[in-house]
Amino acid sequence: MKSISGDDVDYEAIIREKFPTCDVEVMTPDVFEMEQLIEYITDDIVVYKPHSVMVYRHLIRFLVNVGERGKIYYLEDFSDDDLKLVHEGLLKFTWKRDVKINLFKNSNPDKDILGL
Repeated sequence: MKSISGDDVDYEAIIREKFPTCDVEVMTPDVFEMEQLIEYITDDIVVYKPHSVMVYRHLIRFLVNVGERGKIYYLEDFSDDDLKLVHEGLLKFTWKRDVKINLFKNSNPDKDILGL
């Protein structure tokens, strides 16, 4: 993705620097079909067993026990409709699980979280 100045932005490096205790994965629409992407992310919820999942439009952060690594997904270049499908999939998958999904629909994670 390009910044306002036109330079390529290395979101993975920026997120790793901001959240050194998290594994980071930058996803683009060409990696998986939408259903596969939702399954891929929710499989990590099963593995990580987070207490809560913070969803800021295109940034998804798993919060886990103190001292354990967390996980951040950055969904780059996805449409708003695609992001809605991902969010709905996460909510549906975790409905009966002991995981709280905190959904911040109108947030701008680049500005609010990464300070870009």
